[in-house]
Amino acid sequence: MESKDEIKVSLMTKRNLGKGKISIPDYKDRVFVLTKEKLSYYEGNLSKRGKLKGEIPLPAVKVIEKVDDGLLPKDNCFQVCYEDSLNLYIMASDTREQEEWVSLMQEACKNNKGLLPMFHCGIWQSGQWSCCRQVDKMAPGCKQAFSQRSPADTQNGSSTAQNQLPDKLKNRRLPPPPVPDHAKRQLPAPPPAAKVVVAVYEYEPSQPGDLQLKKGEEYTITDDSRTHWWKALNREGVQGFIPSNYVQEKTEKGLIGEGWYCKDMSRQRAEALLKQEDREGCFLVRDSTASPGTLTVTVLCKTPQTTVRHYHIKQNPRDSKYFLSEKYTFPTIPELINYHQHNGGGLVTRLRLPPAALTGYAPATLGFSQDKWEISSTELTLMKPLGSGQFGVVRLGKFQGRMLVAVKTMREGSMCEDDFIQEAKTMTKLQHPNLVQLYGVCFKERPIQIVTEYMCNGNLSSYLRTKGRELAEDRSPLIDMCHQVCCGMEYLERNKFIHRDLAARNCLVGEHNIVKVSDFGLSRYVLDDEYTSSTGSKFPIKWASPEVLEFSRFSSKSDIWAFGILMWEVFTLGKTPYPNLNTTDVVRQVTHGKHLDRPQRCPHAVYRIMKQTWEKDPMRRPSFKELQVQIEDIQEKDYCE
Repeated sequence: MESKDEIKVSLMTKRNLGKGKISIPDYKDRVFVLTKEKLSYYEGNLSKRGKLKGEIPLPAVKVIEKVDDGLLPKDNCFQVCYEDSLNLYIMASDTREQEEWVSLMQEACKNNKGLLPMFHCGIWQSGQWSCCRQVDKMAPGCKQAFSQRSPADTQNGSSTAQNQLPDKLKNRRLPPPPVPDHAKRQLPAPPPAAKVVVAVYEYEPSQPGDLQLKKGEEYTITDDSRTHWWKALNREGVQGFIPSNYVQEKTEKGLIGEGWYCKDMSRQRAEALLKQEDREGCFLVRDSTASPGTLTVTVLCKTPQTTVRHYHIKQNPRDSKYFLSEKYTFPTIPELINYHQHNGGGLVTRLRLPPAALTGYAPATLGFSQDKWEISSTELTLMKPLGSGQFGVVRLGKFQGRMLVAVKTMREGSMCEDDFIQEAKTMTKLQHPNLVQLYGVCFKERPIQIVTEYMCNGNLSSYLRTKGRELAEDRSPLIDMCHQVCCGMEYLERNKFIHRDLAARNCLVGEHNIVKVSDFGLSRYVLDDEYTSSTGSKFPIKWASPEVLEFSRFSSKSDIWAFGILMWEVFTLGKTPYPNLNTTDVVRQVTHGKHLDRPQRCPHAVYRIMKQTWEKDPMRRPSFKELQVQIEDIQEKDYCE
């Protein structure tokens, strides 16, 4: 029974708020009660109310608007958006009831200080807003809210409701007309909601002020002004720095922490990983690159022949359930995956286990949290030799007794010490999944040492010679290696860095055939994309372009030439270019426009890319960005001859 303080009472359907880690859309009938102070909803029915299930103070309301029909199980829906950007979706029994509720609530909340000027007339589903396709859940609305609409708009939007109001409400005093736009006082924007992230990897503090990360736990970001190190709070209220690449922002789908989910993996890398694993039903779930906002299941099938298939996860707009096959729908994605791990359900094969690479070691951090890049030699323990390069010897080491690193010790007289330190400063500005990461430098004592990420499988040239035949059975791992190097070099090109010594020997291989570009001993930061070397500078003849051989002129285009030679190294499984020619003959052949022959196992499409990189005119050579697209096209077609 209504009390005198109750403005309106109705039995309507609500959708749950989805505050949990995994949002499961759920719908319940509730008795909604509107008073001057709050909106409440109860179990039960109109004749007998049950337990109070929730209430919203009206001053906290930011938006009251209709929602487009066809998005939820019932039409005539409206939304109440309030604190922390929570949206309560309520489905009325008919259009009249919907308009009455919207009109009454807008009038009751018209003087709220936190009213938003814009709103979303759709709902958040499949990683985007259905109305405007924005992929940021916190993105501002796409339609003008009632607080900003003109009198005509307001009248048109609520005239039906006004004519159909109960008699006791018809004579209520109307609200004053909206203030003209030119006279409006600009209200401050509401503060953004706190960013909540989930740890994808474990992290043990290496510096005072760092915060420990535990995989799967949530953290609140308090300062993300620095790109690679953020300040965060844990559940106990302890604050400290965390590496930003060790966490992912919490999403509505709640997939972070699932062993089969990888957010930022391309189709090409996914296929390569599954083929390397070579297990029936090996699978992963990734964000789709072809259809942003959706998820894709990528799975390997070995019968009748090895193929990789991709399935988009779809969502039923009526009940919001997820499916790969329309016969089998589930309220959450983990439940969907669990079903297909036990049943084929229309897929080419049953899903088994994700590739081992997804549960591997954590990525490298960018330096240290306190902008530290100078390392004391007392923090290092040197172990076995790993190899040697133009500037020194590389050894395996441990930093602070626990983290494996590679330590390059500068060879006396090989290079000016100032140049060596400048090399380190240059590298601190770089971070990419396909670049070897710098941790810091020891330069207060001699010999100078540079400390970098450790890659367990050594340089690419040696790796190809020892493991190449295993990798070359279907050639896709070789194409993937070229693609990874190209991605790292595209990052350097985009940031106007020139490598100047790109070759297979200067790329390193980690677990699961991860390839990273290394050895920036000759790199220079240039603003005009060109650097002419000083007299006496050395460079590797067999990887040098004509303009380097003739004029010692380096640019990103000379890096392109060297990349073509590196591709040739990959498809010959680590052979030395121009194997039967001395350096004089190499110079003569290159300057006269003669190219390396196509390797036996190299597809013609790949060799055509190599020949583009060996154009004599640097301006006719493609960019790394263009090469990246071409290689991805070959991977997309799963090229085979």
